[in-house]
Amino acid sequence: MGIKQNLKRILLRINSDLTDLLYRRPYRDAEAGERKRSKDKLLHLDLVITECCTRKCRDCSNLMQYYKSPENIPDITVINDLSRVLDCVRVGELKVLGGEPFVNQQLIIKLMQFLSADYADKVDRINIITNGTVIPYDDCIEAIKANSKAEVTFSNYGLVSCHQDEFVDLLKNNGIPYTIVNGTYTWFDFGRPDKYYESEEFVQRQYKHCYNRKNCNTLYRGGFYVCPRQAHGIHLELLPNSEDEYVDINDFHITTNDELRERIMKLIRRNQHISACHYCIYGKYIHVPRGVQQP
Repeated sequence: MGIKQNLKRILLRINSDLTDLLYRRPYRDAEAGERKRSKDKLLHLDLVITECCTRKCRDCSNLMQYYKSPENIPDITVINDLSRVLDCVRVGELKVLGGEPFVNQQLIIKLMQFLSADYADKVDRINIITNGTVIPYDDCIEAIKANSKAEVTFSNYGLVSCHQDEFVDLLKNNGIPYTIVNGTYTWFDFGRPDKYYESEEFVQRQYKHCYNRKNCNTLYRGGFYVCPRQAHGIHLELLPNSEDEYVDINDFHITTNDELRERIMKLIRRNQHISACHYCIYGKYIHVPRGVQQP
C-alpha cells in the first residue's frame, strides 16, 4: 500500500473533513475544458448491462439494493442502444457495469466482439467494473483478451470481494490489464432516494461538484442520463421522471444523428441541477463504511 493511501486512512480516522479537503472533494474538474470544447466526444460513458448484483450493499449510490426483481438487460437492447449513440458521438472511456457485469457474461462477449468490429474506432478504452465476486468463464476471458482496448477494474470491498485474488491471477495469466481500487475505505453517503428539501443553493452546488455528473453519464434501457442514480431511480419509480432531464435515444422525433448528438452534448454540459439532485445528499460528504451488506 502506498504512502498516500496510508496517509488517507490515518487522516480519515482523525478528521474526515480534512481528508475531503485534501483528497476527495472534486472542486476542480480537470476535464472541464475538454468536455466544453468537444463537439462530438463523451469523455466517459457508463453502459449498464445488468441490474443483477451478487451483493446487496446498503449504501449503493446507484440504488441496486432497491431492485426486487433485477434483470439482465437484453443483448439486442444494449447493442442497439450503444450503436445508436456511437453513430453520433465518440467515447473516451466506456465503462461496462451493472449491478455486477460478470453476471451477464454472454453480453460481455458480444460487446467485446461488437467493439472490435465496425465501432472499434469510436471507443478509446473499455473498462469493465467488477466487485470481484464472480470468476469469468474461459470464453469470456478470451473475448476480453482479444480486445486490446479492454481492461478490468476491481472495486475492492475487502472481504466482500471474495474472489478478487483468484480473478486477478486469471487476468495476469492472460495478459489482461487490470486495476484494483484500494483507496476507498469509506463511501460517501448519497442517502436514501427520499426528497431532502435542501436549499436550492446546496442542491446546485452539489450538482456542480458531483463526480457522477462529470464521470458517470449513463446509457440504460434506451435512455441517456446525467448519472446512474437518476437512471435507476426513474426506472424503479423512486425518483421523478422529468423527461426533459435525459435523452430518449429512440425518440422517433429525433430524426438525424446530428440532432441526437446535439441533445446528448447539451445534456452533459447542463448547468442547472436535475430533479434527482433533490433526492441525494452527496454534497454533505458524509462517510459510511464501504460494502456493508443488507440483511
